[in-house]
Amino acid sequence: MAAPKLSVRLVPSVAALAALTAAIAAGWHDLWLLTKVQAPGADYSCFWAGAKAALSRPDKLYDFAYVTGLQGWPLGHANLRPFIYPPSALFVFTPFALLPYWAGFTLWVLATAALFTWAGMKAGAPWFLILAPPALLILNCGQVTFLVGGLAIAAFALRERAVAAGVLLGLAAVVKPQLVLLAPIALIADGRWGSLIVMGLTGLAVCLAAVAAFGLQPWFDWLAALPRFREVIFNHPGLVADAITPYAFLERRGLPGAWAYALAPLAGAAVWFAFRKPVALPDRLIAFFGAGLVLTPYAMNYELALFAPAVAAYLMRREDRLWPLYVLLAAAHYRLPWTFASVAPVLLLPAAGYLSRRLEAG
Repeated sequence: MAAPKLSVRLVPSVAALAALTAAIAAGWHDLWLLTKVQAPGADYSCFWAGAKAALSRPDKLYDFAYVTGLQGWPLGHANLRPFIYPPSALFVFTPFALLPYWAGFTLWVLATAALFTWAGMKAGAPWFLILAPPALLILNCGQVTFLVGGLAIAAFALRERAVAAGVLLGLAAVVKPQLVLLAPIALIADGRWGSLIVMGLTGLAVCLAAVAAFGLQPWFDWLAALPRFREVIFNHPGLVADAITPYAFLERRGLPGAWAYALAPLAGAAVWFAFRKPVALPDRLIAFFGAGLVLTPYAMNYELALFAPAVAAYLMRREDRLWPLYVLLAAAHYRLPWTFASVAPVLLLPAAGYLSRRLEAG
């Protein structure tokens, strides 16, 4: 009697694995084609040049044309590639800008990928999370996703180390604040007041150090550059097409992107309940990063790598009766167009996990 039951479970598992394998292979193939038309470091070059400008001409730090000109080869001057990070992020970027371009890029990718992989493993994911197509995209473009995501994931994984977690989140916030905008809600819901205080003090200390090092004017220049950067993004059809936020989804269809902010209460509530209840860390990460994308006007397809540890952790639940469903959702996440549509399957993983627990309890 056991053999037929095994077959019933085996067929969907094999089918799901086939779909996942095909989705990953197709994603890898797409990335290989990307390397034919986009030089490595397409995003790394922006903050490499920004740090160069800060060291020589801080008054030109948020001059989009000037920073684009500093990048030069291998990316050319066809499109604006501005530096748009806050001045506090310069402490991270400057050491790499002191190196030759390719040496700095290689060191950056290796160091941040190692951090991200380590943090993901601390959160319960297997090492192969780094092979997910969105993660491999970061290895090519050199974005800060590995750095900021790694810091945030490690902070939530190190639950018993309040000071370390607060420092990590504070450092993430001074590099790319929009990705950790909801960290205070998560920490309060989880009762981690010590980490919240340390996060605030860390962020304040780094910002004050940036004022001491680069002056106060770059902060005003940064704030003035944000609306100009929005115009650059949303007036470029190719960039809008690669954005993964609800805001961009609406803008792409000629609707006011600000309508997406109506989802803000839902995003905040999702983070609050995920961290208030005894929820597994992968589910918390999905809620945290998913809610962050809801509140952020601009986030490109490379930010999908933030979900790689949580998705990989679900793929390891092989004893779960709904494991084939997890695999199919992961396949959809990897293969759907890298817009907000590819975020939806990840957001369904916690719901599927909850359904599985209810089935087991019943």
